[in-house]
Amino acid sequence: MNAKYHRSIDQIYFILAIILIGIGFVIQYSASSSLAAAKFNDPGFYMRGHFVRIIVGLIVGLFFLQINYNHLKSISFWFAISSIILLVFTLIYNRSSGSTSMARWIQLGPFRFQPSELAKFSVILYLASFYDRHQDIINDFKKGFLPPAIILTFIILLVVAEPDFSTGAVIAVLGITIMIIGGTKLVHLSPFIGLIIIFSIFTVIRSPYKLKRIITTISGQNDIQGAGYQIHQSLITLGNGGFWGRGLAGSIEKNLFLPEPHTDFVFSVAGEEFGFIGVTLLLILFLALFIRGIQISFRAPNIFGNLMGIGLSISMFSYVLANIGVVCGILPVTGLPLPFLSYGGSTMLYNFACIGILLNISKKMLDKEKPLRLVTIHD
Repeated sequence: MNAKYHRSIDQIYFILAIILIGIGFVIQYSASSSLAAAKFNDPGFYMRGHFVRIIVGLIVGLFFLQINYNHLKSISFWFAISSIILLVFTLIYNRSSGSTSMARWIQLGPFRFQPSELAKFSVILYLASFYDRHQDIINDFKKGFLPPAIILTFIILLVVAEPDFSTGAVIAVLGITIMIIGGTKLVHLSPFIGLIIIFSIFTVIRSPYKLKRIITTISGQNDIQGAGYQIHQSLITLGNGGFWGRGLAGSIEKNLFLPEPHTDFVFSVAGEEFGFIGVTLLLILFLALFIRGIQISFRAPNIFGNLMGIGLSISMFSYVLANIGVVCGILPVTGLPLPFLSYGGSTMLYNFACIGILLNISKKMLDKEKPLRLVTIHD
């Protein structure tokens, strides 16, 4: 059967991505200008850094757009192994230098690189490749379940050890989701999920500040001077925006009242300046990007494209949900950035890589009349 493919990129997905990148640039300048002026006597300091990251991200995105995405399948295993080695190196290097609080970063001259972003990317590639190549042995516990479970476990443990529990949790959810869609037997997967839940509870209990954040969020306690300070200021910032907002650059709370206005809480600044109507439109754009990404993934010509596209789409949208959940006081503070809006290099490059690969997949989408052929879940 000769399948018919699209030869050009998906224009809707491309336009949505460009709009979000443009909005992010504008909001980032507004959110960071006061902090940059106070710290560096230069209101445009963070804005220029954000612009440089966009340019580098465009290069990364164009690279993944131009290559045949199927080539990633052949290197996916070694990509995962390299990520594990890099995570181990990060832990050893930073702990030996006495830097326990920044053990999740590698310093490369003036730049910092976060290996957990690469690890998240490698998990999606490896699992998508594994289930594409091994459909005939998926039901086998030793050959079809243990290899991906072991790789995923190693990466989760290393990321949590940095410590970066939030990113580790995202990687766990991503990995399990792909394993379910990939066809892993539930009888094999259920105990694995149970162990991850037990490990997560144990990790939180052993970390007083994580536990306090969770208790504060669940109980609704203000604790304005402690664990609830950031959320309290975030809710004030959002409330100040009302329905229509104060207008671009009109935020008051970004003037050194709201912590991290250019990173974790940039959505709060957007809410104050553009109001309920503005952030609703922003959410619609993120949701549309996610839905279109899933649609592209569904029409990929092979299981590798299906699973990789779904994984990349979910990974970006999960950060949107987590970040906004924190900003609105629904979730405890996680430190997960908002895609394309928050200041940060590693996450920005990751998001551009996702966009490039999904646009790459869209060039080979099956025609609409071709049905989706994903693997099924085994009982």
